[in-house]
Amino acid sequence: MKKLSTLSLLLVWALVSAGTATAGTGTAAPDSASVAAHPAVYTALRQDPGFIPRPLYTYPKNNFKINLSSLLLNNYSLSYERSFARKFSVVAGYRFMPKTVVGSMALTKQLVENLDVDTDIRNNLDNFRTSNKAFTGEVRFYSGRKPGARGLYLSLYGRYTDMRYDIDVEKTYEGKDYNIPIRSKVAGYGGGLMLGWQWLIKERVVVDLYIIGGHYGKLTKGDFEGTADLSDLTAEEKRDLKTQLEELGTIGSTKYVEAEVHDNGVRATLDGPFLGVRGLGLNVGFAF
Repeated sequence: MKKLSTLSLLLVWALVSAGTATAGTGTAAPDSASVAAHPAVYTALRQDPGFIPRPLYTYPKNNFKINLSSLLLNNYSLSYERSFARKFSVVAGYRFMPKTVVGSMALTKQLVENLDVDTDIRNNLDNFRTSNKAFTGEVRFYSGRKPGARGLYLSLYGRYTDMRYDIDVEKTYEGKDYNIPIRSKVAGYGGGLMLGWQWLIKERVVVDLYIIGGHYGKLTKGDFEGTADLSDLTAEEKRDLKTQLEELGTIGSTKYVEAEVHDNGVRATLDGPFLGVRGLGLNVGFAF
């Protein structure tokens, strides 16, 4: 077999490495994935006397990040990302929020002050406690010429969320005050899309910005229960309380909450879609 000339080999290599990142000198430099896909071409090039070896362009395959913006809501969100191809990666994320009084959060206080919220709503926020955890898995497709998990990306993700809500409902009937401590468990799963942009600084620092996204799915659990002595309420007062509870879960003409009021308290079930929005999230971490 006739030996390929240096010019022919360089031409073949130019086609192989087209679209890869550029080295510091400005000349096309192959990445490790290209070499692995075309070992024969690279071996022939190295054996040719006229070939001058150039360093491979490598990039970190892993990164670990924390969501800084979620800290404003007392949420602690961590994620790990692994690149499996030049512009393709998989992300696993976990988020948790310890039991928190909604009215005590810094962001809530700021909104309450700026919007001049009335006293009743302030009291409700102070009586509202919540906690949650979520597991998220996603695949990302990056754009751009530079290899690795950087640039504009499209994310396809799935999420499972488990939430707890505690609120003390206060009602007055015939001059008598009733305090009903309602405890709830809500869980659901869904899938969606998100756009974002990720920067890789000095090959070590990662900045990931969630631009906008959302998911849709189904609730798997939605139980609310409150224990209190309601035996003094009349049948009409119980119906009124039942209506008020169900109105909390009514959107438009669709009712998602079914409530019961009995002598020993209240019980309600939430059944409907699982909706969520992801966006304006700022993550910072390190690559390795």
